[in-house]
Amino acid sequence: MKTIMLIAVTALLTTGCSTYTKIYSDYDRSADFTKYKTFAWLPDKADTANTPYNNEIIRNNIRNYFGQCMSDRGYSFDSENPDILMQLVITNTKKERVITSYPNSYYYRPYYFGSYYYHPYSFGYYYRYYPSYGGYGYWGGYSSTQKTDYMDGAITLNFIDKKSNKLIWTGTAEGDIYDPGMISRDLHPAVHSIINQYPVKPIAGKSHRTK
Repeated sequence: MKTIMLIAVTALLTTGCSTYTKIYSDYDRSADFTKYKTFAWLPDKADTANTPYNNEIIRNNIRNYFGQCMSDRGYSFDSENPDILMQLVITNTKKERVITSYPNSYYYRPYYFGSYYYHPYSFGYYYRYYPSYGGYGYWGGYSSTQKTDYMDGAITLNFIDKKSNKLIWTGTAEGDIYDPGMISRDLHPAVHSIINQYPVKPIAGKSHRTK
């Protein structure tokens, strides 16, 4: 069994401020992707416990989105004798981030009354004015720190050649999840960003738009 070359491709999503901001993919350079025409799903590999970050609704939506993308590429679903077995892996790791805020602020005052810029008259002997040029001021205060919990989330799709039982392609979307409510909105763009790395491109006129 030949080993997949470990070359990762990273890309920013083009959907604005998205949860899944990093995309990685790799594939077996010896595989002939033009021979694959059908696919089926393997059982979920990751923990399938229902949480706000990974539940049956999320997994079903992801599979449906991937199914649309495969159809765009001319593939059809075949549960009996598929060419490719697709495996969905969702991982979420709780992490903590320390944020330090600095209420202190500096301001710049380029000139003030009494300088050459403001005074309408010449600076004579009796005025004894000294020109006051620009300088920095300081607004006092104290810095503060707070801890923020978030999820390091990842969606991975693995393609396995059914005959050889060999991994031929893998793609992952990864990002920091601070609000589980944002996952549903970002699933469709994340799926498209993953599958866009796949060697087989959509057939002209069949591509679904990212919502």
